[in-house]
Amino acid sequence: MESKKISSLTKYFRNTMPRFGAVCLKGLLLVFMLLFCQVSLMKAQGSKNMTSVKYRRSSLHTILMESKKFPMRDTVIRAYYNAPFPDKYNNHTAGPKSFDPRPFATRLDSMGNPDPTEHPSIISKYLKESQMARSLVAKWFNRKSDGSFSMDTIGARGSYDASALQVSIAKGSARGTAMLADAGEELISNTFVVVTQLNFYSNAPIAKAVYDGAMEAVKAMGSSNGLETLVKESARAGVEGTYKMAKEGYTVLGRAYLYQLVWNDSVASVFYKTLWMDKSNVSTERKADFDKTDLFKLKYIGDENARSVVLLGSSPKHAIEVSTIRIVSNVFSRLQKKYDVFKTKTPLFTGYPITAKIGMKEGLDKGDRFEVLEQVLDPGTERTRYVTRGKITIHPDSIWDNRYSLANGPIEEDSELTQPGSDAIGSVSDEEIQAILNGSVSLKEIDIVAGSLSKKEEKIFKLNELRRKLDRTTFEGGKNYYSGMLIRQIR
Repeated sequence: MESKKISSLTKYFRNTMPRFGAVCLKGLLLVFMLLFCQVSLMKAQGSKNMTSVKYRRSSLHTILMESKKFPMRDTVIRAYYNAPFPDKYNNHTAGPKSFDPRPFATRLDSMGNPDPTEHPSIISKYLKESQMARSLVAKWFNRKSDGSFSMDTIGARGSYDASALQVSIAKGSARGTAMLADAGEELISNTFVVVTQLNFYSNAPIAKAVYDGAMEAVKAMGSSNGLETLVKESARAGVEGTYKMAKEGYTVLGRAYLYQLVWNDSVASVFYKTLWMDKSNVSTERKADFDKTDLFKLKYIGDENARSVVLLGSSPKHAIEVSTIRIVSNVFSRLQKKYDVFKTKTPLFTGYPITAKIGMKEGLDKGDRFEVLEQVLDPGTERTRYVTRGKITIHPDSIWDNRYSLANGPIEEDSELTQPGSDAIGSVSDEEIQAILNGSVSLKEIDIVAGSLSKKEEKIFKLNELRRKLDRTTFEGGKNYYSGMLIRQIR
């Protein structure tokens, strides 16, 4: 009986193995085909890799309006000066990064600070008297002490041939005129000045009001038995501890005023015809004419405000530094969202998955939409134009937290939760990070280790940990994108 079973099995495998082998062979062929397609896709993307193409960014000069009301005044001003420059703009610092507003005010308060209603007029006076617009133009054309100009900066930032541009100015050729117009439209006219005004308000009065209300509630709690007394004392200690921490801090209100350099065909024409000179034809007359010209202007675009709460903790000085940097970053992102002319174009880091090196520092949020642009040169006009190739949306679970923090890491006061409170919470693995990045899994699908906290809290911890590990933001929508294409936020 046993030998019959073995014989039957032998016969079964004899008949089945060829088919099984065929299936395996087909499976292996399918795997090789998929691998070949994947490699081909990677090569195709590599052939379209445009990360080496220099995209043309807007240029920026930032200024802080000083105040005698700043807590640790020197710390605030130093933090502003040393803050990382907004990396989506060219650094076009053309003068002091801060100024004392009092000489430009008509009235001062008891502490010697200007009336806040005067801030717009104070800024306008300062920009005009300091000849900021002229300084911005001088920086664009690398003005030397003898008054001569060059096209080196424009050539470097716009990928133009600087020598060819200078020859074109001299000859006045049609092609040169087109190149100069393109440089003016793409680069010089996208020059901005942002003046930031900060107010620091102590948290103590508000914290005291909240404390008084909370203590009244504690007093009303029962204490008829030992358990109630224990709960009441615990609540009292909690209220006192929270008050002690909250009162030692500030609420920072920031308002930023946005200005744009006026550069158009008429301004460019006067400049190149009457003021331009290079090192081969230095003229003392043209040098003097540039030094006194009022040809260049800044136009006011608008303003925006932001708020941040900072708790001083064990390192008050460092907390003030961080709050200064963070509020400036916040108000910048609000300006970008509000004013189309100030919006940045950011290159895609990868085409698949669709990623870019922007994040929460730039104000990104769930549901934000972007258009994907391709930078092309019109052969007829020799002018740069941008063609829309599609629209994408932020992947809800993979927004990069690139904001400045106490440890120069991704921590935010307004995050729902930032520090895990239970060892039972599982960490986000590298494999899960990669799965999020390539879009094959969402955060909701990642297993959460059961612990003492609620599922919502654990998911928030997971999300914060994920954001700490990310180094880019992932988007959804469309295909056939490649590294180097530009994205710009749309409403």
